[in-house]
Amino acid sequence: MKTAAISVLLYLAIIIAVVYGWVANLIAVIQAAQHPGIEITTMLVLRVIGIPVPVLGAILGYF
Repeated sequence: MKTAAISVLLYLAIIIAVVYGWVANLIAVIQAAQHPGIEITTMLVLRVIGIPVPVLGAILGYF
């Protein structure tokens, strides 16, 4: 029973980390969209792709 509880807590921690990273990525894209003079870089393109692809967005949200 103890292993199940630890597994659930680890699973919840991973979900929280992924959601936080995705939201941080979304905020970064919105901030970039508000600056009309910003250059379109590879990172910005990947961040935009990371919005519908949550795994990529979660990873890029931490950078």
